[in-house]
Amino acid sequence: MKYKVVFLDIDGTILPHGKSVTNATKQAVRRLQENNIHVVIATGRAPYFAKPVIHDLDVQSMIFFNGSYVYHRGEIIHRKPIEKHVLEKLHIRTNDYKHPLTYLGGADLRVTEIEHPYVKEAFRQDVSGLQEAPAFWKEENIYQLFLHCEAEEEQGYQKSIPELYFRRWSSPGMRTCDVNCANTTKATGILKVLEQLGISQEEAVAFGDGLNDVEMLSMVGMGVAMGNAIPEVQAHADMVTITAEEDGVKHGLEKLGLI
Repeated sequence: MKYKVVFLDIDGTILPHGKSVTNATKQAVRRLQENNIHVVIATGRAPYFAKPVIHDLDVQSMIFFNGSYVYHRGEIIHRKPIEKHVLEKLHIRTNDYKHPLTYLGGADLRVTEIEHPYVKEAFRQDVSGLQEAPAFWKEENIYQLFLHCEAEEEQGYQKSIPELYFRRWSSPGMRTCDVNCANTTKATGILKVLEQLGISQEEAVAFGDGLNDVEMLSMVGMGVAMGNAIPEVQAHADMVTITAEEDGVKHGLEKLGLI
């Protein structure tokens, strides 16, 4: 199979947690582009949290918010905000249980409780640029949220609000999960990009490490899990490479003969 496009997750994949993109990864992406293979970022991050990586890799297509917001060559080709009545259900439940939320809009974000320890943990203790706005969801389109709670508390939300999908952050011990529309995943965004490119799923490769990468890895022709991915994620992949810290993307691309 001749692969024509590669989708890359950011955190834990091209970006070792808490570090910068390595020169080896930058060079690998550049070689893909020189070989006329499209490179697309597919991340749970918001656009404003992904700018440094996009700049480093010089990519033209990006999937943000786990598939809820898609850019392709300078244009927004897909966006799906969470419906207001669903946000209200979540707002009421989090108030009852005293769990803070981070609301992620297309251009900005707000939190409900800046000083909460789980919020500080999620933002690596740097909350200086954050603003509190508990009613932000009423004023702006919200494409994703962070729910800050213990893992065992997450299940109650999933059962009571089936319109949403909750994915625990992969970093060990983190008390935060991504919240998206139940029918939206990175695979949703991939299909939008493939349609624009005129490329089939079988001609696509995807690299990922987190629970939010499972659908993506399962639907492309070659799903590659990072060596640092948990077994549940690796089980959905066609191949497992080495870890992000060991330049696993470069290693995987070489193994596939793409660079």
